[in-house]
Amino acid sequence: MTQLAHITRLLARLGKKPNIAPTPSRLVYQENKLRVLGYAAAGKRQKQRPLPVLIVNSLVNKYYILDLTPGKSFVAYLAGEGIPVYMIDWGVPDAGDARLTLAYHVNHYLRRVVEAVCADAGVEQVVLVGYCMGGTLSLMYTALHPARVAGLVLLATPVDFANDAILNLWTRREYFDVDKLVDTFGNPPEQLLQSTFMMMKPTKNITKYVDLLQHADNDDFVETFLAFDYWVNDVVSLPGETFRQFVKWCYQENQLVQGKLRLGRRLVKLEQITVPVLNVVANHDDVVPRVSSEALMGLVGSREKELLAVNGGHHGLSIGKSAVEVVWPQIAMWVRERRAG
Repeated sequence: MTQLAHITRLLARLGKKPNIAPTPSRLVYQENKLRVLGYAAAGKRQKQRPLPVLIVNSLVNKYYILDLTPGKSFVAYLAGEGIPVYMIDWGVPDAGDARLTLAYHVNHYLRRVVEAVCADAGVEQVVLVGYCMGGTLSLMYTALHPARVAGLVLLATPVDFANDAILNLWTRREYFDVDKLVDTFGNPPEQLLQSTFMMMKPTKNITKYVDLLQHADNDDFVETFLAFDYWVNDVVSLPGETFRQFVKWCYQENQLVQGKLRLGRRLVKLEQITVPVLNVVANHDDVVPRVSSEALMGLVGSREKELLAVNGGHHGLSIGKSAVEVVWPQIAMWVRERRAG
């Protein structure tokens, strides 16, 4: 096939919905907008079935980045390794959700989700896999509700917000009045959140199409590009009060690493986390810089803790070459080693 023919076929695919979230799932739990999806373990037979994995996604963006498209699905990989997988889809909040707090997400939603997964899998504990902001939520949950957690895997998780990463600069008090935003809009507008991430690399919004044309004859590249581009533009907001609290308490006041962050009546103390921890970071992450995630290693009370640093950027941990060749196999091996406490 000639290059012109590849480009013609590519142009015909633009504008069509790609094959996203391809892994078969079933509904395990539902509350308000939240859903928990279950994925059946398959593949390798093992003497002792691994503990189930519960993937805790970020509240920002849609859940299916970890089940993006065939061949680029972390969910499908784990299930193929014989590991039962569950994943949270936080859903799309509306005006009625604007007052939901950070404490409600951790102490209510996450608590109920973990209980539902344990009941469905017939186990007492799960391995939490937190992605980006979902990793921060997982840390908070584990510090406050450790009994149900056998292990904690973190992917590109912000922990220490005292650095000069661009999001940390933009959200400083002198530049960003989060109270005015939330008091005006309730839930932050989806377009605002999307444009914030777009402006981190503004020229990439143009040059990415040059990359696409240059790889028009590479079906795998095209399929991943179209699916990822669809996900980037499939924007979602998050509850306004949770957004306000996360920006204030984490980005502006850095309370998590100081042991000052309070959810309900209890302080979140990272040193109270004693479960095994696998902390996965990307060396060139411009959304959650490595230094932010790596700080956790000196803060948790876990005796068994491991840092896995790989090449690539933020999304390289979810769908990049490093994810497929290094991160996914390492996590699967780590999960198989976990036993209920």
